[in-house]
Amino acid sequence: MTTFSPTSPATRRTTPHSPRTVRPLWDRLIADNDQIFLTLNGHYWPSGRTTRKNAHGNDVHLHIANYQNRFFGGGGMIRLYHFDLARDTIDVETVNPWILAQKPESRSALAAEHVRLTGPVDDFSIPVDFEQRFSGFAPVPARPSRPADRMLVRGTVAYWRFDGQGAPGTALTRGQTVRDLSGRGNDLTVVTTPGTPADALTWSDDHHPDQPGHASLKFTGGRNPVNGSYLTTKDAAPLNTETFRGGYTIETFVRIPLDWDAGRNGNASVLSRRGAARAAGKHGRNTDPNEPLAQLAITNNGREVQFNHYPLNTTYPTTNWSHGLAELRWWHIAVVNDGRCTRLYVESSPVADDPRRVSLGLTSLGLPWLVGGHEYAGAIDVVFHGAVGDIRIVNRPLAQRDFLTAG
Repeated sequence: MTTFSPTSPATRRTTPHSPRTVRPLWDRLIADNDQIFLTLNGHYWPSGRTTRKNAHGNDVHLHIANYQNRFFGGGGMIRLYHFDLARDTIDVETVNPWILAQKPESRSALAAEHVRLTGPVDDFSIPVDFEQRFSGFAPVPARPSRPADRMLVRGTVAYWRFDGQGAPGTALTRGQTVRDLSGRGNDLTVVTTPGTPADALTWSDDHHPDQPGHASLKFTGGRNPVNGSYLTTKDAAPLNTETFRGGYTIETFVRIPLDWDAGRNGNASVLSRRGAARAAGKHGRNTDPNEPLAQLAITNNGREVQFNHYPLNTTYPTTNWSHGLAELRWWHIAVVNDGRCTRLYVESSPVADDPRRVSLGLTSLGLPWLVGGHEYAGAIDVVFHGAVGDIRIVNRPLAQRDFLTAG
């Protein structure tokens, strides 16, 4: 609560403090900051309200809510502000929950008077044209694109982004290359499944508001039958043999379309590492011998993010799960392993289902990584359906302040 008392003549009669103590709040904080349109103030008796013009010529509503000199020191009285965007109005009321909780027949005469205050400074409405009032600073200006070299933090082993390579809506063709901007040689090549339409993988200028590159790839894939185009690292790419013993961070941006279907599109990977668990000698609890060694997927169960991976130190997988992701919204996803445990973040927020199991590195058979493709029993069984933005892989754990959304 900002303690501020306007210094109009009507108010000065009821506030014993000097104008010199309140002018700095108006002059240094409120007058020049046009986003301040309402101040709620207290401590001074009695309650009051007035309106002043700020330096931008807009109204600022100044309210004092003070009940300590009322019956029973106010008795827990509260001020409620109801913002009605349809009516462009703020409705204000002052009520006493302590007295409201009493049976009406048991209330004293003074208590009955203080159930709800109805005077002009305690029960009133303020017309506010919200769209016009905030037009000077809303919407928030779009964050500009950031150069790729600024995103190459220490330990970056792969960085793929999709700006400046194709006109929005045009298709990527079989064999086309997307360069690895880390300089490590982990370029991606487009692979198209048989019978796939020519526009199954296209360039897009859609992107997460905090994404460094202002572009993405739009995948239109699925299963039954398998269809779509995806990308793969080459057989000799250095990333294929990386095991990340010291930890890692994997980041990307994902948007799920409204026509996403659990049966056709569920459990498709945004990013995965080829190689079946059985071939790597994996077995034991929760092991599917035919699934890939690492997969960052959107599950068929409510569009949850799943990072399922086979660490170096166990024969069975560790799995991180998020909550369900809403369609038509961009989401930043990050997986961070600190050399012991793996955490999953959505919009830089750690999710609830992060196992505490020690998981060291990622098992590798030296096979390629896939973007938008998912392998089962050695063959592609589903292609991603949705949009994918920047992807960065770093060979050490990053703090949230170093994520792509913050850099």
